[in-house]
Amino acid sequence: MSTINFLTPGFNKAGQNNIDNQGGVIGPENDPVINDLVTIFTSPGTFNRTATEGTVLVVAGGGGAANRGGGAGAGGARIATSHPFPASGVPVTTGSGGAGDGPYPWSNGSGNGSTFGASSPISCTGGGRGGNRPYPPGQNSIPRKNGDPGGSGGGAARGFGGTPTSSGGSGISGEGKNGGQGTQDWGGYAGGGGGYNTAASNSGGAAGDGLDITPYFPGTTSIGTLVPADSAYYVAGGGAGNTNSGPSGKGGGNAGQNGTSGGGGGASYGSPGGNGGDGVVAISEPGAGPARSSGMWTLKAQYTAAINNNWPS
Repeated sequence: MSTINFLTPGFNKAGQNNIDNQGGVIGPENDPVINDLVTIFTSPGTFNRTATEGTVLVVAGGGGAANRGGGAGAGGARIATSHPFPASGVPVTTGSGGAGDGPYPWSNGSGNGSTFGASSPISCTGGGRGGNRPYPPGQNSIPRKNGDPGGSGGGAARGFGGTPTSSGGSGISGEGKNGGQGTQDWGGYAGGGGGYNTAASNSGGAAGDGLDITPYFPGTTSIGTLVPADSAYYVAGGGAGNTNSGPSGKGGGNAGQNGTSGGGGGASYGSPGGNGGDGVVAISEPGAGPARSSGMWTLKAQYTAAINNNWPS
């Protein structure tokens, strides 16, 4: 767990009022600003409130992808604003991402769930694993060719000639979207994993995009994946499918890469598939961060503010 105070430097008027004509502040006077207190869990723990309500983000672990398979689905995600916090501690669990793997025999797995267990609990389901290519060549079916269902569904595998079209796994409403389908070799494609915001393409295009957390957690850089074109961080994006498939969704793993913050792992043709990103829980409490004072202060002003618990540490 980590606690981050996102602070805009502000003028501490209570401290200024205690200067008693001893020179005052040197520099511009700024309005006081107290920003939000953000607490991030990347492992199980207990949340103890500072404010009575706030914004809660819960992201489950993303699914794992395989060599020559479909991209994995993102872990389910939910965002709740003005969520009430009880006076007692709130148990938090963060699900691990599913394992990716290499060539046959396939063992990549789906992700695990995350929970913010308050009086109004918020729970999310792990992302579905990516589907596996039929092996040995010539098989017409394989139990693992379809993507698994999950918070977001895993993408389907690409098949050999004569193999029926495979299906992407289904996502859970409110948590994520469906994975993409796969087609036959040669020249065929595998499906990408579904993401929180969009489903994966069913025609070999991109995996599903994740959730842009920037509007809810401005300034947060310790979770999610930065998308420079958007100047935003995303969680719970779908992983890329292998050869002839499109790129990962925003917040998902590219080909052969691990997901982050609930992103699905990316499949690969020539190397093992990526692991799913581990889940995360983040809480923002509005106005709960301490103020920070700007300018230069006399020793008396600092002392007076400190003994009145009005000087930042």
